[in-house]
Amino acid sequence: MNKRPDVLVGVVMMLAGSAIATASRAGAGEASEVALGVSTEEREALVALYDATDGSHWTHRVGWLGPPGTECSWHGVQCSGRLAPHVAVTSLELSNNNLVGTLPEALGRLDKLEWLHLYGNRLSGHLPDALMRRWLAGPLLFSGDLSLLTDVSEISFDSTSTSMLCAHHQVTLRPDGSARLLTKRCRNATRRDRRTFCEMKEGHLGPQQFARLAVLIERSGFFEMKAEHSRNVTDARFETTRVVRNGKPYRVSNYAAAGPFELWVVQTAIEGVASSVEWEKTTTQPECSWARDFDLPFRD
Repeated sequence: MNKRPDVLVGVVMMLAGSAIATASRAGAGEASEVALGVSTEEREALVALYDATDGSHWTHRVGWLGPPGTECSWHGVQCSGRLAPHVAVTSLELSNNNLVGTLPEALGRLDKLEWLHLYGNRLSGHLPDALMRRWLAGPLLFSGDLSLLTDVSEISFDSTSTSMLCAHHQVTLRPDGSARLLTKRCRNATRRDRRTFCEMKEGHLGPQQFARLAVLIERSGFFEMKAEHSRNVTDARFETTRVVRNGKPYRVSNYAAAGPFELWVVQTAIEGVASSVEWEKTTTQPECSWARDFDLPFRD
């Protein structure tokens, strides 16, 4: 009988200790739920961007390099989620903000990034590889100078048939979105009419289309291809692909479909992009001013 009060006291203390532990765990959980910072890795990526692009001279930099937990309030930074550990950077809006330098590879750690706006800055180099892959795969929407995506400044494709009078066309695409299509047309005023004229169309395509096409060309091995591909046949189609990269012209010719599969992919892709151009102006002239072979010499 004398031991029962001690037992009861022990039980009460045990229950109280359990309640305190439970309350402590609950409090810790509530603390983690109200934390709003991004991960340490993402914070380091943002700081690396700031350091690599002369952040101290940005036009707008309110909040940047603030204490951990404030990253989602930094100028131009938007995040997803409201509860840790699900907070992640999804958008960077830093257009016209005087960024100068090269984007750091660490920026690729923002693996939930969906929007990247960098127009109107003075950046060099390309997007980090991880972000390039996200852009090509689709999850990342990029807006900025195309020089951050590709070094290609002009793409041209020329196709003509050796057996037909009016079977010659040439399309030229540029990163500013301008596009030109020259086509040799037959007048056909009478059955014996052999006169021809040139139809010239001018229009625009989306800059992202040009950039994706340029990246495809770069990754196809085009710049390492033989300059000439042909087979000993007559009355076949002659095709020429011209690309300017880093100010240097490259040309690959393909007669009678003698070129490699990768060249066919490039040619088909150029024609495909050209078919999506919004042609805004059509004019005619007596002759077409084709880009001549010696304007863009063969590579050695």
